[in-house]
Amino acid sequence: MATEDERYRQSSQFRLWSFSPGSLQELRAKTNSLAKQQIAARTGSPLDFLTPDEESRLVKFFTVELIRAAQFCELPTEIRSTAAVFLRRFYITNSVMTYPPTELLKTCLFFGCKAEGFYIRLAKLAEKFPETTSEQILAGEFLLCQGIRFAFDVRHPFRALEGAILELRRRLPNEESRITKAHARARELLKFSALLTDVYFHFTPSQVMMAALLQADPGLVHLLLPASDQNGGGDAAGTSAEMRDKIMTTIESCRAMLEEEPPERMTDHWGTAEVVKSMKPLRKKLQKCRDPDRADLVALQRARREQAAGKVTKPGASTVSDAAVFGEGDPRDIKRRRVEGGADAFGPPL
Repeated sequence: MATEDERYRQSSQFRLWSFSPGSLQELRAKTNSLAKQQIAARTGSPLDFLTPDEESRLVKFFTVELIRAAQFCELPTEIRSTAAVFLRRFYITNSVMTYPPTELLKTCLFFGCKAEGFYIRLAKLAEKFPETTSEQILAGEFLLCQGIRFAFDVRHPFRALEGAILELRRRLPNEESRITKAHARARELLKFSALLTDVYFHFTPSQVMMAALLQADPGLVHLLLPASDQNGGGDAAGTSAEMRDKIMTTIESCRAMLEEEPPERMTDHWGTAEVVKSMKPLRKKLQKCRDPDRADLVALQRARREQAAGKVTKPGASTVSDAAVFGEGDPRDIKRRRVEGGADAFGPPL
């Protein structure tokens, strides 16, 4: 039977959306460079383009907007997390200068509901947003699927956290309040910090869970991952200690990344007027350097449909009738007349 690690390595999340920090940074820089070249070729005029760092700031800003929208729509935690991961995946290989994030975040919310099997009427979701139609939400759906490489399965760390909490309650039956407090704090980290940072691209769900729990209560993690007793353990104890050190180093790296965006920043930072004001110049800059051919997703989708319809029915294509193949009379007409004339379709009686 395959181990949990082997099963995860077969998932699309690991195969398609796991990167080292260096390769992820390089990929974002390449996406930014390609977008600049394409937009410059279309506009034919020099523009003040966004830098890769500015794009990352905007993606983070719109991820916060997506989380706020999901809370306003009263969507469950896993759906808002899946939608946020979809948005961040999409803008790794697509630039915010090419496709408008204000429209894509609504599409991500709706498609996140689909991916998690949560039914919501499209019209009802569209009503939640001002000046938004169902067509606008659907316009970017296939584009989103292409951007995330049709990888709809998102492995979250929430189930791993619940399993760890159950194990801690079994081991520490007299410390319920401590475990409950750590549980609540870890969930807050997973619901916000994990979505605004790149931990989903660098670490496994169990590592992200352990990092959140380590930040909430380090003692509980040390209880789940105890230091091996090397007294008389020989090579096995040394190997176990080496493996634990490697695991703890990875978890510490993940925790450091989570600390960049603590949950308190949702209101203390991203919700302040100063941040909204500081983002205005970037958003204005984005408006000036957007791809003019892809800014309107509805018009883009209609154009692609018309193009696809034109390929199916090419102008000048001749249709061959049955008479040209079978002769002037269709044999089926003869049988039909016999039945209508009262003759037995199965022949005369024996």
